[in-house]
Amino acid sequence: MTQLEQFTRDGFLVIPDALSADQVSALLSAVQRAFNQPSAEADLYHMPDMWRPKMFEQEQVFEDLVDNPAVIDLIESVVGNDCHIIANSALRTTSGKGISFWHVDETVRFPRPVDVPLDARIPMPCFIVNLNYYLCDVDEDLGPTQFVPGSHRSGRQPRDPEDYAAPDSPVYEGQGVVSAVGKAGTCVMWHDQTWHRGAINHTPDRIRWVQQVPYGRRFIAQRFYPFINYTFPEQILARSTPRRQRLFGKHGLGAYG
Repeated sequence: MTQLEQFTRDGFLVIPDALSADQVSALLSAVQRAFNQPSAEADLYHMPDMWRPKMFEQEQVFEDLVDNPAVIDLIESVVGNDCHIIANSALRTTSGKGISFWHVDETVRFPRPVDVPLDARIPMPCFIVNLNYYLCDVDEDLGPTQFVPGSHRSGRQPRDPEDYAAPDSPVYEGQGVVSAVGKAGTCVMWHDQTWHRGAINHTPDRIRWVQQVPYGRRFIAQRFYPFINYTFPEQILARSTPRRQRLFGKHGLGAYG
């Protein structure tokens, strides 16, 4: 089974060794430097200890993730060769923390009644694909990203009591929770409609470091605050290849203009 086939079936994929040891080291150091500085935007979102946005503005090392050769062809096969990044955030998860509620991202895009099955011959389209790069070894105790395989086809948030075998263990069509554990350098990729969460960090003193790079189809808006008033740094575009420029959001003419 190819990676694309597995992603289409399960709604997520764990890709070991998507980053080299040198890349991990450089990215981790850069993320830690970012968290050593205040962030007005993180304060605005009430996430100063956990989140840093638009990391490509911080240091050049983050630009190289945008077209990472280990994954970019797969990403474009999922969301199109005219896709772009929609965010670029770092996450720092300390002891006792985690985005631990089960959810699909943002909104349910293809809602369907529970009693109306989705024909297996119909693939669930993917408009946004999320990537977590682990910058440290992530085991069960540290709070891995967790998924329910196949749940991207559910057409709903995991909210109904019948979705849960236990309070923290949703099940979809017989498939239970899978933890995406992995060594530093692992890339965890998922369909934004897949039921998922960031499990609680149960270690007493370890920190889970993650760099995120979500991609969307061209018609999906980029989420760079302050949005319509955001100006992309010209110096980044000037040193980028045409492919990387497009992944940053520089497009030619298209539908609607």
